[in-house]
Amino acid sequence: MTLLVVIFCFIKMGCKSQVEPLRIATYAYSNNDRINNLRPLSLELEKVLKRPVVISSYSDVLTFIEGMDADEVDIGLINTFGYLLLASENKNMVPVVTLRIKEGAIDNYKTVLLTTCDSITDLDFLRDNAEKYAMMFVAKGSTSGNLMPRLLLSSIDITSPETQFREVSYGGNHMTTLKSLIRGDSDLCAMGSNEYFKQIRADSSLVKSLNPLWISEEIPLGPVLLNDNISPSDKRIITEVFLNLHRTNPLAFDNLKKGWSEAGQAEKFQVISHGYYDAFRTINGNATDLNNILISFDK
Repeated sequence: MTLLVVIFCFIKMGCKSQVEPLRIATYAYSNNDRINNLRPLSLELEKVLKRPVVISSYSDVLTFIEGMDADEVDIGLINTFGYLLLASENKNMVPVVTLRIKEGAIDNYKTVLLTTCDSITDLDFLRDNAEKYAMMFVAKGSTSGNLMPRLLLSSIDITSPETQFREVSYGGNHMTTLKSLIRGDSDLCAMGSNEYFKQIRADSSLVKSLNPLWISEEIPLGPVLLNDNISPSDKRIITEVFLNLHRTNPLAFDNLKKGWSEAGQAEKFQVISHGYYDAFRTINGNATDLNNILISFDK
């Protein structure tokens, strides 16, 4: 064997022995890609796994789902609606943990359905007169600003908002959706309660002009997903990192929480399975049309 061949074989073997980086990913909200929120976590994972970790952020929830379908992600941090959309077809990304809200937390993560129209008195009136009004959701991939209000509407027999309302639109994010309602661009809007409470604290006069028709129960937070191709030993290690993060690296835990407004009252991660999200099948004691809502937003 010539020296050149030996060197080539050595280089080839060396390349094969290199460890592939672990790919952790999430999605952007407004002007925050959340990469910096995940950086301390990625360093913790690198230290424990002795393996490089790369972070990526997709432009929105639906694009993030496409990335996971294309097997571009090993660890995914997604919202609840995104997970339910993904899980309808993708079985390779498995939920392992989610953030647990501390005992006694109030108004952590809810949906509020708002109107500026005095004529809309309650949900029964809305159901019977939907064709007269324009409805605004937040964004297609939003849990509190799209999934939850659609579940509510389906439970009162508004199963096709696009055909039953006079008009349906999206505001972009929670703050711009509320501003659009106040400007009169829509008669109703659904949004995350965090932004609603924040705005009425900042401007108490809004309480007089905004009528909350419905505020949901607390919404379960989205999961951390692991790619099923990860080795069983690494799955156990990664899961333990999340479960103990609030103790072993509280700065990384707090930094992660700051990327999601709905995580403000979370105290640690807890183990979950897919059944954790079954609560979306009923709203106010009425059955929802969850499956058909998911199908309508299917990729």
